[in-house]
Amino acid sequence: MSDRPVAPESPGSRPRRLPWWLAFPLALLGGSALDAATPAVAWWPAALIGAVLVMVAVWHQRIGAAAAAGALAGAGFWLPHISWLTLYLGPIPWLALSGVMIAWFALFGALAAVATRGLASGAELCRVRGAGTRRNSAPQAVSPERILGVLLPLAQAVTVAGLWVLREQVQGAWPYGGFAWGRLAHTQAEGPLAELSSWLGFSGLSGVIALACALPVAVGFSRAARDGSRGAARRAALAVGVVAVSFALLSLVPAAELERTGALRVAAVQGNSESGIFDDRENGDVIGDHLLATERLLDGLEASGDRVDVIVWPENSAEFDLPGQPYRLQAVERLSARAGAPIVVGTILRNEDGSYTNSTLVVSAEVTGLDGTGADGLTDARYDKRRPVPFAEYMPNRPFFRALVPDLVDLVQLEYTAGARSAVIDIAPGASGAAPSTVRAGIAICFDIIFDDHAVAMIGDGAEVIFAQTNNADFGRTDESAQQLQIARLRAVETGRALVNISTVGTSAVVLPDGSEADRLPTHTAGAMIAEVPLVRGETPALRLGSGIALAWGLAAVVGVGLGAAGALLARGRRGPDPAGAR
Repeated sequence: MSDRPVAPESPGSRPRRLPWWLAFPLALLGGSALDAATPAVAWWPAALIGAVLVMVAVWHQRIGAAAAAGALAGAGFWLPHISWLTLYLGPIPWLALSGVMIAWFALFGALAAVATRGLASGAELCRVRGAGTRRNSAPQAVSPERILGVLLPLAQAVTVAGLWVLREQVQGAWPYGGFAWGRLAHTQAEGPLAELSSWLGFSGLSGVIALACALPVAVGFSRAARDGSRGAARRAALAVGVVAVSFALLSLVPAAELERTGALRVAAVQGNSESGIFDDRENGDVIGDHLLATERLLDGLEASGDRVDVIVWPENSAEFDLPGQPYRLQAVERLSARAGAPIVVGTILRNEDGSYTNSTLVVSAEVTGLDGTGADGLTDARYDKRRPVPFAEYMPNRPFFRALVPDLVDLVQLEYTAGARSAVIDIAPGASGAAPSTVRAGIAICFDIIFDDHAVAMIGDGAEVIFAQTNNADFGRTDESAQQLQIARLRAVETGRALVNISTVGTSAVVLPDGSEADRLPTHTAGAMIAEVPLVRGETPALRLGSGIALAWGLAAVVGVGLGAAGALLARGRRGPDPAGAR
């Protein structure tokens, strides 16, 4: 069989595919386009172009070629997308994580090829057999060929979209808890479909985008065999038009409305600290920067006669063991008294068993009164980070990896454990007049924000607002912090909550439930944001249906691959070995 992608085929022949010398560069270009949709270039339509190119490259391919094309697409995306890992730690962690993510892309390519080619072969076999039995039959109003012509592209497109979502789900769960970064949905954080995430969640939004990209590809390839390139192009163009109209309609869908219970006037402080692993600093510099930035915030509030209900500091802002540092704790208490509001801080705590947690505490002068009552100014509120970062906050399989790269492994000295406390803390706000007596705040420390189950946990425990504390100092002026804010922005829309994304160095922003920004700070600049944000109660459809939507896409992928494999086996048994595969 010729490998030409668009030449007409005779009935019963094998599905068309791109030759490898064309598929491979298209796959690499597609992966690069996916990266261009993220903050590096921040052009969201590039995600659609990239997904289409990746799908075209693997459609109807032989398994080996499809896996190679998938790997190239993964390399084109992941290598530039997380290049910020090399800033302090060098190329080994970057290449290791990229390698795992590329492997998932390669598996996606292989399974997509099995499904699309097998479904096409099975459908062609059914068409040929059906034509033989109907030669002497009466004409039918709708021919089975026409039905197959509609069902085949739809089945292929749904299967490939399901495989795309399944790849994202698996990469976000394994190994070592997964890496739920770089999802197709994330590219729409500032695109026209962002508000759809409140109805479909991240998995649902990724699936809808992937399906929209797969449909024109499926139509083009399914008709190329019978109509030649011109007929296939016409039908693919029609499919693109239908998808474009659908996108336009979906972009009009507003975010899901939830009950608002009040408002909270919040300030968030970015100390612009030298808080990276290898930064040259003295003990106390980080908390000192945040004390100073908070003093300047209060100077401005007092000058204007303004007040806030709560002040939020970033992850690690109070450094190590704030409860055991009385002078530092008293300094935070004094600022809380001056503000008339609690201060939410990030600190590292040592547990009784010798392990450590990356934690959030709340300091309030209302507890101590600064009059001798109440000893330490700490409320009972505490959250421990549920998703410590492997190879950064703890070292899995330390003996094994130390034998490979001892210098890098020895940099991870503390073993942080995963927190088991509620993802929501109760805060008694100040007296600005807008907030109720108690506010339930969902807490996400850095890595937490990228995981769907953490969003479910926060809202399930009654979060009315989300404080996303982070420390991005290890990544300098790269796009890492902007990528994280992109995820946090979409999370705000998905949960229907205002989200305060506060970093030690940026990128910091207050995001409203519709994804718009109420305030923002320039990166690597000390300062504070002030905004009044809504307090919200209830669950969006995305959170109620999110796991079900992800499961539905996964089942679609499994069923599609199964049918494709069965169709391929039936067709192969009828025709004998594939000479192209033998080559």
